[in-house]
Amino acid sequence: MSSFAQKRFQAVDERYPGPKWLAHYAAAIADYRRWFANESDLNRPSLEKCRAALQTWMPEFVPLWEHLIQISNADDNDARLLSFYCPAPYLSGCSQAVWSRYTPTLVRNYDYAPEYCEGRIMKSCWNTTQVIASTDCLWGVLDGMNEHGLSVSLSFGGNSLVTEGFSITLILRYVLEFCATVDEAVKVLCRIPAHMAYNILLLDAFGQVRTVELSPFSNPNVTCKPFSVNHQGDFALTNYAMFSCSYERQQFIIEKLHDPLSSLETFANAFEYSPLFTSNYAQNFGTLYTAIYNPQLRAMEYRWPNRLRMYQSFAFFEEYDLNVSL
Repeated sequence: MSSFAQKRFQAVDERYPGPKWLAHYAAAIADYRRWFANESDLNRPSLEKCRAALQTWMPEFVPLWEHLIQISNADDNDARLLSFYCPAPYLSGCSQAVWSRYTPTLVRNYDYAPEYCEGRIMKSCWNTTQVIASTDCLWGVLDGMNEHGLSVSLSFGGNSLVTEGFSITLILRYVLEFCATVDEAVKVLCRIPAHMAYNILLLDAFGQVRTVELSPFSNPNVTCKPFSVNHQGDFALTNYAMFSCSYERQQFIIEKLHDPLSSLETFANAFEYSPLFTSNYAQNFGTLYTAIYNPQLRAMEYRWPNRLRMYQSFAFFEEYDLNVSL
């Protein structure tokens, strides 16, 4: 595996956005401003339109958004950015699947560019529900679990179409803040518009599993499929699917799920090796971590190369840092 650099990952416990969130904001906002303006900030919606969109689709988030604006002294441009309504396009990889024998567990690899990953695993309680999640977009979610056991993760859907909608990471934050079951989460994902194509994998404490395929200009596709990679439907031949070996990874996952000799441990271990693990960091497609969510235990494990591990739960969450060689 080619070495990229040292990447810092942090576990952070902050009940409501305060000094810890603000310190992260101060360190990350310059990069987010460049991303926000990479097609010219004139292409981003006005502050009034961002506020109206939040009020229409996620009104419960408006007070929190206003709180983030206030504590960060955000100007109008940063307030628009923080709404993550119609953001600039971005692509990520990811393989994700649910092991359903005996103890249903969600396992996923997050594949992206190391320099663009926040590297934060945060425990919070913003709207009466405790959430532990890998963060993105300053207050969004890449994958995570809430105190009810509802677990979510995302993968890019494979096509680069863009429409009016929110960053999927903010929508997943909303799901974990306000849903307790897969059925509730599916309704939210089918209701709130996302700006790009994504595959969302859901698992709850009752063992319910759904994959929701979201794509601009198409109705959401909801299935009981316990896995997703970087294409949608049975076969969608896109450049990204071919570049990311999406079909090869999907076939590997299917074989592991149906292997009678597999266990949860051997299944999770498979995510640490090719073809699910990739070291293509130079092309923004390297595996940054493996996350394992166990809804029945309300616990999760994060894995990195060289057997680095982090174990967290709602019963016991520890703040600490890890420096990972990629």
